[in-house]
Amino acid sequence: MRGPLARRDWVFATVVLLTVCGAQSSSGQRGLIVALPTPVPRPRPVCAAPARPHSVLGAMAGAPVSDNTPFAYEQFPPILVATETGTIRVVAEVVGDVPVVTFRRNVPMLGTGYITETWTRDRTRAVDGRLISVFDQRYPGSILADLLVYSHGNDFPQVPLGRLEVPGSGIPDLDGASAAPSFVTLWLRLAPSNLPVSTVLPIAPTDEAAPTGQYASHVVNIVMPGFGERQVPNGAQAFELEEAAQAFYRHFADTYHTLSFIPRRSPFGAYAGFNVNVKNDVEGIGTPLVDTQAAYTSRTLRSVQLYVAGFAGQHATTVHQTGHQWGDETDLAGIAGVSAAGRQPGTHTPLLGGGATLLGAVLQGTREVESIPPTVPGSATNYRIGRTPAPVRFHPLQLYRMGFLEPSAVPAVTVFDNQSQFDSDRASTPEVGTPVTGEPRTIHINEIIAALGPRRGPTFTEWHQAFIVVSDELISEEEMDYYNFYAQRAAVATGTQSYDGYGSFAEATGNRVTLRTAIDPRDAAGTLPIAQTLPVSHVPFGRWDWRGLVLDTEVPSHLAVGESVSWTGSIDPQFLPDQYEFIVWRATRYGDASADATIVRASVRGGRFSIPVQFGPDQVGAYEVDIFVFENADSPAISTSVLTPLFVE
Repeated sequence: MRGPLARRDWVFATVVLLTVCGAQSSSGQRGLIVALPTPVPRPRPVCAAPARPHSVLGAMAGAPVSDNTPFAYEQFPPILVATETGTIRVVAEVVGDVPVVTFRRNVPMLGTGYITETWTRDRTRAVDGRLISVFDQRYPGSILADLLVYSHGNDFPQVPLGRLEVPGSGIPDLDGASAAPSFVTLWLRLAPSNLPVSTVLPIAPTDEAAPTGQYASHVVNIVMPGFGERQVPNGAQAFELEEAAQAFYRHFADTYHTLSFIPRRSPFGAYAGFNVNVKNDVEGIGTPLVDTQAAYTSRTLRSVQLYVAGFAGQHATTVHQTGHQWGDETDLAGIAGVSAAGRQPGTHTPLLGGGATLLGAVLQGTREVESIPPTVPGSATNYRIGRTPAPVRFHPLQLYRMGFLEPSAVPAVTVFDNQSQFDSDRASTPEVGTPVTGEPRTIHINEIIAALGPRRGPTFTEWHQAFIVVSDELISEEEMDYYNFYAQRAAVATGTQSYDGYGSFAEATGNRVTLRTAIDPRDAAGTLPIAQTLPVSHVPFGRWDWRGLVLDTEVPSHLAVGESVSWTGSIDPQFLPDQYEFIVWRATRYGDASADATIVRASVRGGRFSIPVQFGPDQVGAYEVDIFVFENADSPAISTSVLTPLFVE
């Protein structure tokens, strides 16, 4: 009789037939042909444009949020693990009188990729006199079996539950200029099973009877009920950032260049985060000069940020947002005389050569333009899409804007006149080798200086950033562990690279900048510093990271060529109650086709398995690892989880 995971037997719309090599089974079989599902691509969120100062400053008071607009959501438990067996609850809010909404819950194993659900409103509440419809949806923990096939891990600590749609809705873009698609993704934060425990202390109350927050070595939690509700009357992204900063500074030192706020009640939106420049005194980079530090009660602050869901744990997002302190608002497309396109081209880098960009309007950081030398002397140079070498670094023009390159050291760049050839309003990842079309136009630094003036202003070799979770009440110990881990991870120079090549802020700058995220209390407030160094570099995989399997020990996520490691463990009958004959371990290298994955098959005896893993010199790279169990050679694959990253060097 089938167990609870029978619903996860893969019905293939697309399959890859693989010859499984490596470990020899007890029957002596080698080269067994099995069908494994192709890896499920990770959804790609986008950036919101860097905002201008708004709300109480009155400089950018937007229009009220319109009815039918998805507003915010919370998940319970607030941090999930792969072995969750209880109820997963989602409380989602929509502005206006909305009795029902449509939700496409992700089930990647199905041909459609989702199940359509109708959510019925549970209750209402009011914000600034406006009706808010509240949807309270509950799922069994077993739905994680449908979601853990999305690659996730220390480099991407969340999975997409699905997409919400409200008839007639639209999520306003940050500047209110356009509407994003009516579907918005709802993410579930997910922690590894070996998440380290943090020391947490309450913020000493002053006149209050109870603590107004808590803090660990690298993260602060402040209680601020209703954070985000200012958006309803003042427009999307009109968060109470000034008040939150003032609450932070009552207990912590004014030593930070960036305050990064993470609402526990995550806003809906077609973005992963945004950056607001509080002070910019660097001339000649296209970014407006501004100084609103007084509104935040700071003399040091340069920017505030906001991150949704679990994106504060992703380098691709955090490095991008901090990079917005220095642009890109240079209007390179205009200087080149071409029409801009892509994701918010006024604040992102156009399609150009000379290196990858972490701030691309047309290309995401994992892609760059490379030239093809002419085969015939005197003929024109052609261009194509190449894969960016890891770790992804800032473009030389960004390093110039940051003050690290003199004008004479900035190479000429090629800007292409067909800026919309991949997507007219999104940053894309075209297939490697895709031709880049359009006339190339060469731009020299002297032309940029002529348009913007010479760069003048400070250069920073150390940047201080504080991560602050804002909630209606104190968050749990596990939430503090989660955010403290990722805040400390953001500051480590090496050993935290993502599967797709995004490294730390230090790596992105070529180690020109040291990022510091430790929390500095104010002695006068009675708070004490916490010195705790967590293991955040090359963290091994946890024993319970693959749902349905229990490893005997943690296994390394960083291997040397030729190093042998056995992944030994047992089948967890709570999730996989049937009898299984063999197990298949698959590691897919970033950039390789599924058919080129490294595959190892091992027998399962008495519920136990041992998978020998070893990589050769030609297998250096970053991998995602998924593991399948089979009842027998004729049964379909049952997936457990897909984890990233595994590095071979």
